[in-house]
Amino acid sequence: MKILLLTLGLGLVCGLQGLDNSAKGSPKLDGKWFTVALASNVTSKIEEGGSLRIFVYNIRVYDGFLTADFFKRENGKCIPFSVTAITKEDGSNLVHYDGLNDFSLESFDDEYSIFMLYNIKDGEVTIWGELFGRTPDLPDEIKKKFEEICERFGIGKDQIRDLYNDG
Repeated sequence: MKILLLTLGLGLVCGLQGLDNSAKGSPKLDGKWFTVALASNVTSKIEEGGSLRIFVYNIRVYDGFLTADFFKRENGKCIPFSVTAITKEDGSNLVHYDGLNDFSLESFDDEYSIFMLYNIKDGEVTIWGELFGRTPDLPDEIKKKFEEICERFGIGKDQIRDLYNDG
């Protein structure tokens, strides 16, 4: 039991270290980002007009809170909005947008970040992923990594949308 608790504690510390923007030499999550690709087991939600088709433009980490600024298209206009994540005592990260989203930062460095989310709305669960880049497009090896992570979550290659040409 002690080993289990120690392992859980170490896992939480390591997980939060990924969001520590003060560590020297570590990648920074703060700053300008672009949505490069979206993925979902319910593709209609990431297609044009879908509720999860959102575009990041900035992420801030301050005092342990992660806040992201996005745009979404409504009636032909780009509407800005922001969300702030809450980290619960059990280490899970939650954000309210189109329901409740439990998310994890699966991979990131100075060039890209990959988030995977479980969206719970009206009793239904949608699994979705976001690939953010410091530039609007990323090398194929990073896109392949996103594809592999999505597959681990049950999202197929045909359920990924590359948004590079979406403007």
